[in-house]
Order: sequence, then structure tokens, then C-alpha cells
Amino acid sequence: MLKNIFGYRFNYLNLFIPIFIGVFAGIFGIIFLKSIHAFTDIFLVKFAGYNPPYPLGEGGSLNYTFFMEHPYLIPISTAIGGLVVGILVYSFSPESAGVGTDAAIRAFHEKKELGLKTSIWKLITSAITIGSGQVSGKEGPIALIGAGIGSFVGKIFHLSEKERNIALAVGLGAGIGGVFKAPFAGAIISSEVFYKKDFETETLVPAFVASFVAFIIVASVFGFSPLFYIELPVFSGFSIYDAVGYIFLGLMTAFIARLMIFSLESSKNFFDKLEVPNFLKPAIGGFFVGIIGMTVPVAIGTGYGWLQLIMLENLAIFPPWKIFLSIFLVIAAFAFTLGSGGSGGVFGPSLVIGGLTGASVYFFLKEMLFFPESSTFNLTAFTVVGMVSTFAAAAKAPLSTIILVAEITGGYQLLIPATIAVAVSHFLSGEKSIFKSQVNTKLDSPVHYDEFKYLLLNKYLVRDVMERKVITISPDANILFASKFMDQHSISAIPVVDKDNRVIGLVTSTDLIKACGMDLEKTKVEDVMDTNPLCITQDLTLFETMSIFIENNIGVAPVVNDPGEKILIGIISDYDIGKVLTGRA
Repeated sequence: MLKNIFGYRFNYLNLFIPIFIGVFAGIFGIIFLKSIHAFTDIFLVKFAGYNPPYPLGEGGSLNYTFFMEHPYLIPISTAIGGLVVGILVYSFSPESAGVGTDAAIRAFHEKKELGLKTSIWKLITSAITIGSGQVSGKEGPIALIGAGIGSFVGKIFHLSEKERNIALAVGLGAGIGGVFKAPFAGAIISSEVFYKKDFETETLVPAFVASFVAFIIVASVFGFSPLFYIELPVFSGFSIYDAVGYIFLGLMTAFIARLMIFSLESSKNFFDKLEVPNFLKPAIGGFFVGIIGMTVPVAIGTGYGWLQLIMLENLAIFPPWKIFLSIFLVIAAFAFTLGSGGSGGVFGPSLVIGGLTGASVYFFLKEMLFFPESSTFNLTAFTVVGMVSTFAAAAKAPLSTIILVAEITGGYQLLIPATIAVAVSHFLSGEKSIFKSQVNTKLDSPVHYDEFKYLLLNKYLVRDVMERKVITISPDANILFASKFMDQHSISAIPVVDKDNRVIGLVTSTDLIKACGMDLEKTKVEDVMDTNPLCITQDLTLFETMSIFIENNIGVAPVVNDPGEKILIGIISDYDIGKVLTGRA
């Protein structure tokens, strides 16, 4: 059983399945990253003459020089990429369209199986989307790829439905942990991303194992250095200016996160209503993305390399006014890409948009309000914290995001300012999440319905819900009277008691129907009643009572003081138990 694998009892499977998932997630992560680079080389470098910058953790250079030989070809590149993705998605894998993480979240809550086919198509379509220059993220694809791997592994090992679901979550975290070189954040996000206000704690231990395995495999090819290289002064304290600055940054990133969600929803609604074949919609969205990319190259591909240059204060191409303008242009490009059905994720765009926001806030506070420079008030710090606080607000994932800031930059001294900004942005971000399939808590997820029903039914006893004012009937009453009596009181069963109020039988509407061929006035209740009815005591839990009902195929039972004496004290039905489950008791 998977619960044994996840740490309750040590055996050889405790590590085997998470390691297995991590290995596959790491291999797919390498293929995915290599595919993005390959398609970028085809679409942008060779076709449009544009070699985008990369962060140093992905092989970027400190001496990048911007040059775009054929800027007018960028919209053609993004449109062709969108067309290819549209044809592939709507011909072979419709689940690959849109935000990959959301598809994985939906599969988790609906207990759907994902497989390697889904993972492979998501890898191809997302690599083309990003490589052709559209604004999308790596997190969505690798989350769905990892989730598909976890689901597939669960299937081949014949795990139960619940166990396969946990394996899906473990695969999701392993994929993110590997590709972003953030194993701690990947493991935590596998627990946090499914809910707005809750955690899937059962995934944590195996997710840590799988995420670290995936990280080691990916890093063995791309290096173990953090995704972004940053230079920060030695930490020298945290002033009131710093605190005010990061609170203000949290306010701004909360607004930007809301704007991102609104823009994506608006774009999706527009393309849903657009009366053209579905496979053409990503091409149309891609064309508009290319137009924007001609204006600001940060709106081409992932944009991570441009964030790296901003962190290093290389602002020759991006002066402050252009950084501010780019926030809204990248939001538009992001909405066109994913709203039109392009394949990808929201994490990457959230980081880029958040980094641009953080840099803009820094310039505003420094130039307009004359905030003093410090070890935590500088362009690099605000860019990094802006990245993570925007994603935390948009995705309702504050804890994993705070851990992420340290892992993708190595900037552990930014944990305090990141916590402040993330707390503010998350608090002000509203109820809407960029992941539509997220639910508030475990109570809202079909995955846990049976567990909560069990806990709830075990919490209540029969005495808590039984009907104490019981309508009874004498064994000497005739069938005609009993039928009219039951109809008058709208009941389907009546306990039959003697003069001492002891239960001697139970007559139901079914018994009366069977007696329709008899003389209704002469036939007595005692002639048709169940003379040995199943009785319930008041100290049984509702779970035990429901189990008895199901086992004996009954829906109502008298409640007695003692199984031997059988003095009637109440009656309980499956309807009474149902009221507890629906909150009407």
C-alpha cells in the first residue's frame, strides 16, 4: 500500500516508488529543457535572427549583447508555432492546451488518470510554444508531465485510487523541483498547489525524495548552480525603509496578480467566443504575442534571461521606463498565449511580470521618494522578491514560494523581505486563483469526501440524531388502518409494540403492498409484519449504523434501550444520517 511507502512502515518500497518517479521526472525534465533550446534555435535564432539571453543557471552569459536581425519575422515565428501547437493539441491531445498545472490539479481532484501520452504531448507542444517565442512558463508543462509520470507509475504498480492520486502529486512536485533546481519548493508545492487554504500533507515525505532525485538528475546535465545568479551586499540589518518598501511591493504585486488573472480570463473568454476553428486560435494569439515581442523582447519566450540582466543591473537595453511599460505588455502577451489555447504554464510569466514589477517599485521608491540603498533595498533584491510575491498572490501558494526565492537565487538573506511581501500580496490577492481548478480546502475536494464522511459519521452517535417522538402501532390493528395511518403521517415504516412498549415487530409500506390481495379489514398488522426486526442501540456511531443498514439492505430501524429488553426509545433512518452528511442535522 502506498501509505506504507510514504513512511508508516519501513520496507523496500518506502523509497522505491518516489525514486522511480523522481528518475522519470528528471529525465523528462532534461528532455523538456533541451527541446525548448532546440525549438528556440529553430524559430528565433535561425529564422528571426534573435538569440535571447538565458539566466546563468541555464548557460547564460554576463556579456550578453542584444541583436535582432529580422524583428518583423517574430510575429510570423510565434504564429507558426501557435499553428503547429493548435494542430497537435486539437488533433492528438486536447488536455495539453492551456495551463498544465491547472490540468494536473483538476486531474487530482477528479481522480482522473494521466499517462505518459499526456506527458509526451505536453512536452512537445509546450517546447514549441516557448521556443517559438510565445510567453509561457516551464512550470505548467513540467507539472503536468510529472503528474502524468506519477499517475503512470501508480498504474503499473497497481496502486489504489487514493495512492495513485498521491503519486500524481508527487510527480508534479518532482518535475518542478528538477527543472527549477528547487527541490524543497517542488516538494512543498506538491502539497500546497491543490488548495487555496489547505495542504495535502500525505504527499510531503515522498515528494521530498522524488523532488531531490529529479533535481540531481537535471542538475547533473545543467549544473548545480541556482537558476539565477545574483550579487547582493552582505546583510547588514533591516530598517524601517526596507519594511515599508517591501510592504508597498506586496501591495503592487497583489494588484498585478489580480490583473494577470483578469487578463487571462478575458483573453480566454474572447477566444472561446471567436468563431474560427480551434486549431487556428493559438496561431492568432501567437501573432499578437509576436507583435508585442517586436516592441519589448522580454515578451518573447520565458524572459528569464532579461530578468537576469536586470538583477545584474545591466540596463542598457531596459531603462526604468521600459521596464515599467513591459509589465503590461508581458501581461498582454501572456494572456494571448494561454488564453488562445497555447500550451504552457503561468509560473514563468508570473516570475517575469513580478520581477519587472519589483524593479519598477524599486526605481519609484529610490528616485521619487529617495529611499536609501541597503543590503536588502536594492534593484536585485526587489526584482527577486517581486518575482515570488506575484506568483504567491496569483497561485495562492505562499509557503512554497518563499522557499523558492532562496533556491532559485541562492539569496537566503531575502527570506525576511520575501516573507513580508508575500504575506501582504497573498492577503490582498482576493479569492480568485490563476489555477481555476484549485479548491479552498480538503472539505471541497472529491478526493477526501469518503474520508470526511467516515470522520463525520464516527463523530456522532445514534442518540444525537434519532427521532425520539416515535409513531407506533398495535399488532391488532388491521392493514387498512395501518395503510391510512402511514399515509396520514407520511412515513414508510412503523414499529409494532406491545403494551409495555417493547418492540415486537416492524411493518413497512412494502409489507402493506404485499398484503394487497388479502382482506384489508380482517388482516392484522401482526400477520404481515417483520417479527424479528433489526434494532439499534443509541450508543452506536452513525458510521456503525450506516454499515449495518448497508449490510442488511434496510433504511430504517427502531432504537431500543437494550438488545434483549427491546424497550423502544426512538427510531433512525438513512435520511437522518444523510442530514448529518449534508449539514442539515
